[in-house]
Amino acid sequence: GDLSSYGHPTIRTPHLDRLAAEGMRFTQFYSGASVCTPARAALLTGRHAVRSGCAGRWPTGGVFPKSALGGLPDDEVTFAEALRELGGYRTALVGKWHLGQRPSRMPTRHGFDTFWGLPYSCDNGGSAWMSKANWPPLPTLANETIVEQPTNLATLTARLARESARFVRDAHAAGAPWALYLPFAHTHTPN
Repeated sequence: GDLSSYGHPTIRTPHLDRLAAEGMRFTQFYSGASVCTPARAALLTGRHAVRSGCAGRWPTGGVFPKSALGGLPDDEVTFAEALRELGGYRTALVGKWHLGQRPSRMPTRHGFDTFWGLPYSCDNGGSAWMSKANWPPLPTLANETIVEQPTNLATLTARLARESARFVRDAHAAGAPWALYLPFAHTHTPN
């Protein structure tokens, strides 16, 4: 509701309005769960998370812990995979994944051409804001390669925005249709 293209009466967002006019706007979304792993699985696949095994072990749903061996199954089709098949879309995920951190479970194995961000929540790894005994430092990944560990959470949001802008510029310059999934990571930590 904070964009003029979605009806905000006073905030002006001309660049985002143009993007909305030239692309696809989504006007409704019902979350598949109240916590991130099952909600993300539902958003990316369009299916209830219990069908993909991403609903967690608690009656109210749960998230994959940092030690999880599983993740989004290979046979689940994400919107990134569907767009690739539909018309050669370039796809990127910049931000928080939290659907499996093993190499076989990463976004690049689920239709995203590129991934830059966190494999799981910033409250699941050691950082300047969260220090837990026996927790490895939270990594930042570029595709499947660690580029920073521990992640500097103080600059993460700005870096996610820069990586997103770079992807959009590159895709636009190539004249390719594109889709960017940008889930920011700071829902669990102080801002």
